[in-house]
Amino acid sequence: MAKALAGTVAIVTGAGRGIGRAHALALAEAGAAVLVNDLGGGFRGEGSADPRPAHSVVEEIRARGGCAIADASSVANWANADRLVELAVRELGRLDIVVNNAGICRFATVDEMSQEDWDLTIAVNLTGTAALARAAARHWRSVGPRPGRAIVNTSSPAGTNPAPGSPSYCASKAGVAAFTIAAATELAALGVRVNAIAPMARTRMTLAVAAHEQALRPVQQGFDRVAPEHISPLVVYLASPRCRFTGRVFGIEGDDLYVFDGWSAERHFNNHERQWSLGDLERVLGEVDRQDRGWLIAPSRRLPGPAPSDETLAELDRLEGRAS
Repeated sequence: MAKALAGTVAIVTGAGRGIGRAHALALAEAGAAVLVNDLGGGFRGEGSADPRPAHSVVEEIRARGGCAIADASSVANWANADRLVELAVRELGRLDIVVNNAGICRFATVDEMSQEDWDLTIAVNLTGTAALARAAARHWRSVGPRPGRAIVNTSSPAGTNPAPGSPSYCASKAGVAAFTIAAATELAALGVRVNAIAPMARTRMTLAVAAHEQALRPVQQGFDRVAPEHISPLVVYLASPRCRFTGRVFGIEGDDLYVFDGWSAERHFNNHERQWSLGDLERVLGEVDRQDRGWLIAPSRRLPGPAPSDETLAELDRLEGRAS
């Protein structure tokens, strides 16, 4: 049986640990060659670069028979983003998928946060996402329109439903969601689907929140709903030809999958303590409207027009040979 991503090349940022590592392994298992990017510092953006996490994941992928290369540069730099795309194309032959996963969090309230807290968080989480998407888009435009391209960005429940404690992080992740929706419309003509996930899982970052400690502990028996590997099937789906969405934001925690319309998730599906498979995701999402029909501003007022537009979806369907 052919693998869902056979013959493709993916870049995954922040892929040395946690959710990013799970994404890289899952994409490789699905047949993609993977450029594993990770600066190797702390989740607050502190510490010097350490190439070992990225190289460790590459070794895991190769040990399983996959193809991968490592990179330990910072994504918070436009020149580095260009170089990542060049590296993928030069060493792996092409570029089909970008997974913007790298992120940091500096916990500080509005009155406590420093300019460094704000600037570094925005630089990694939001600028890093935009810079790599830009670099990939420029490459794809030079090559010309082709079906099967995908960008998967990483927002957060803190971006869709902001909570106190780190406003810089909340703002950066809300920005990722907004950037995703805008980029989806612009890149459809190149055959690029742009979606975002808002995941919740056990990571170094989430474990640093004392209020999460009990909920994030590994379970001794049964379904470990906050294990990071449960997020990755959704990323593989969004990167695969099975995906029919663009410009949408999906929340996921364990076996719970959410589809956001604006900043509210009006649809919810549960997979009964089983990790989502590609088939499961395709089945439950098969009847979901591909368009957010307008963000609710007040009970009687919505922003005009669906997003993405009919024209955006029609352009993608044309390139992919999919019936509208």
